[in-house]
Amino acid sequence: MRSAPNVLAIVPSLIASCQINVLKPLKVLASQGRIRFRWKLEARASLSDVHWADVVIFCRNTEPAYGHLLNEAVCTSKPIVYDLDDNFWDIPYDTDPEIARYHRLPPRLHQLEQYLSLSTLVRVYSPVLGERVSEFSQKVKLLKAGFDFSLVTRRRLRASEKVRIVYATSRVVDDQYYEFLEGMIQVLDKYQDQVSLTIWGCQPSELAGRRGVELMPLLPYYERFLREFYIQGFDIGLAPLPNTLFHRSKNNTKFRDYGACRVAGVYSDVDVYSSCIRDGQTGILVQNTPQSWAHGISRLIEDKALTERIKNDAYEQVYNEYRQELIEEEWMAEINEMLTGSIGYAAANPFRAVEEMRLRSDFPGLCGIRIPGQSPDGEKVGHILLEILTPTGDVLRHASSAKRIDEREGDIVVSFEPIANSEKQEFVFRLISTQETNAEEVGWLPPSGLIEMLYTSRSKSLVGAAS
Repeated sequence: MRSAPNVLAIVPSLIASCQINVLKPLKVLASQGRIRFRWKLEARASLSDVHWADVVIFCRNTEPAYGHLLNEAVCTSKPIVYDLDDNFWDIPYDTDPEIARYHRLPPRLHQLEQYLSLSTLVRVYSPVLGERVSEFSQKVKLLKAGFDFSLVTRRRLRASEKVRIVYATSRVVDDQYYEFLEGMIQVLDKYQDQVSLTIWGCQPSELAGRRGVELMPLLPYYERFLREFYIQGFDIGLAPLPNTLFHRSKNNTKFRDYGACRVAGVYSDVDVYSSCIRDGQTGILVQNTPQSWAHGISRLIEDKALTERIKNDAYEQVYNEYRQELIEEEWMAEINEMLTGSIGYAAANPFRAVEEMRLRSDFPGLCGIRIPGQSPDGEKVGHILLEILTPTGDVLRHASSAKRIDEREGDIVVSFEPIANSEKQEFVFRLISTQETNAEEVGWLPPSGLIEMLYTSRSKSLVGAAS
């Protein structure tokens, strides 16, 4: 077995989560010579990239236009990893209408579910999101995102006489600050010149121009922001989060950032934070009410010893559990584990059988096939994939979009999106039998005479004729 596997990451964009969770740790492994790494934006990735890879990694991909990349990885028996840190199904239309309209479009959600169901491993960062994803995959792993402590080594600004409070967000249009707004106004009114508040990223009109409040523009590059944020030497950080299914599926980014930058955090008491924070030790958990927010912030303002303990204990927890080196080792272990039983890595070519047959569809609405589960001699079908092509070789239905159902009578139904104009048309059916582990044998593939074609337009299915 080769010592350094070929690892390909295909990402939709270079947003922070793709870089933090996937690209950065894999680039480090490549610099150490432990993997050979290639990454591509999905719009620029090619089938040859997939062929080069021993492992294919996707992160937040949902565009149906690039589903052929997933299809090729499936058909060539590549181990597939899908990394997800957001709940695209439940993005609220009322607060994020543009993002919701984009991600909740049914074709994109369907493509997302195809990634999940066909992946060898699905990586998530929230227990709530893990539960949601488990509807589509039984291979879900709950992980921690990493923090690069080399970003927070520069000298910090001299401590201020004021208690410096900060709310940092990567969203220019932000509504989460409403959770602490009234409570924070109470704090500003009570402590006046003893405190200052910095809002970094968004520009709340309710706080603009208020005494002791500074509004700082968003820094679009995450690593640059972290360096600048650390230098500022803030005392208290605010981490509001609404108690909704979408928000509870989020990553605990603010706990990592605040903890690593030695900022004592006040956090909404939702499971994103309550699952990792020890209340009163590594942070303060509060209910999303003005009174609770005001009390939690005031507690840290008035008890400087508590604030310092939380800064130190949170730093220690983030360092021990989230530092980048741990995440790199986790990735390496996952890659090695997947490749241990990977046929595509163990041999020059994956062990698979391909059977192509040209069949005529007699009716409109061709939507699937039914085949026997075993040969007349008792040889089982095994793991199969199905592609539908035109006689000229254009792919009409990718293997990754087909769904298999094992019927009680022993037959197997493979369904796909109906082809409305299929009447009296010829199609090439490509059946692919693959091994999922070294212990398996390539399964039996039925001849054309045993393939029954299924139609949405007819209550009775008819056997297709070979041409």
